[in-house]
Amino acid sequence: MGNTVIKLEDVGKTYQLGKFGGVTTIQESILNLCNRQRRQEKKMERTFQALQHINLDIKAGERVAVIGRNGAGKSTLLKLLSRITTPDTGTIRIKGKISGMLEVGTGFHGELTGRENIYLNGSILGMKRREIDEKMEEIIEFSECKDFIDTPVKRYSSGMYVKLGFAVAAHLNADIFLMDEVLAVGDMMFQKKCLAKMREISENQDKTILYVSHNMETVRTLCERCIVLQKGKLIFDGETEKGIQIYMQDVLAVKNTYQYARGRYTKSATNEVQIYQIDLKNPVLTDIDSVLQMTVFYSGRRDIPGIHVRFTVHDAEDRIVGTGISENFSSKEAEEQKMIMKFDTGSLVSGEYAVDLPVVEPRDSIQIRHDYLERALAFRVEKKEAAYRVAWSRRNWGSIRFPELKVERE
Repeated sequence: MGNTVIKLEDVGKTYQLGKFGGVTTIQESILNLCNRQRRQEKKMERTFQALQHINLDIKAGERVAVIGRNGAGKSTLLKLLSRITTPDTGTIRIKGKISGMLEVGTGFHGELTGRENIYLNGSILGMKRREIDEKMEEIIEFSECKDFIDTPVKRYSSGMYVKLGFAVAAHLNADIFLMDEVLAVGDMMFQKKCLAKMREISENQDKTILYVSHNMETVRTLCERCIVLQKGKLIFDGETEKGIQIYMQDVLAVKNTYQYARGRYTKSATNEVQIYQIDLKNPVLTDIDSVLQMTVFYSGRRDIPGIHVRFTVHDAEDRIVGTGISENFSSKEAEEQKMIMKFDTGSLVSGEYAVDLPVVEPRDSIQIRHDYLERALAFRVEKKEAAYRVAWSRRNWGSIRFPELKVERE
């Protein structure tokens, strides 16, 4: 493979959707293997092609972003490389030791202290006791949890928990790091420190990094190469800024109807409420009609009163420009429910926007996230700007246009 550390040739992965046959025992499973009719029925099941004909070469020391819409196949690709699952077609060849940072803190035990969990988590991720001892102080220092390192992690805040998990994973003696949204944790300063650490180990130690993220700013900061997936297919492999441009063209595509897979699994949510369709009455807003009206179709697994939707708006550069919160509503244990939401775009300047939609339930001092659709929909604002606003610079001035300041003469 020469300097190539990851090589994929015609790789594909297909999942069966739904349950098959009501099989509950080993005996029934064995009988079904011998039953041609049942095999034919299985072939007729609905399938989902998570990846199709992926060909890819990645060299040692490269920092490669993997981006795409929800369901594009990003996480499936990392699971194949981590050997969590196997491809249905094609071959994967890997040279070197892999660290799969797919969910930081995996393997932590709540009753054990931070220090004890470093040993436990390091062992799970392939480190020997001697290696952990050598890096213990460095891991503790990086985690910013020194004062609590001998406290059971069940008493840690969520931020402390993920900081310690990332610190362990980032100090592994691995050749290839697979990262799935792990930098979407901690505070802004810690995120910057994580990015700097990943760049350091790539440049100074020739480590290879594959980074999956919806955050284009971290992609720009960390990665020198970008892969764009769309509906399981690799549609672009090249320079990072060009890849982001292609991805954003898809994200900002304005439509009247947006549909999402029913029964999908979102790892950052309980999945007890799921939005499966949004109809936009007016996806292009003007001075005359500035209120975006949405009919939201959703399902619920149980009765939940007092939930709301957060409406986080991103501009064409994928920067957050503001967040709105819906009035409270309820979800019932029902497959089909709907509501109408209205969002006033009057403060936004002309341009294209994409929206994140988390469904959240406030509970005491925390918020429980039941669903999360990243870049769920897009809309466009078209206004007749006054002459002095025509050259409005969103990069320098932002996307929210506040009301004009009143001037009074003395």
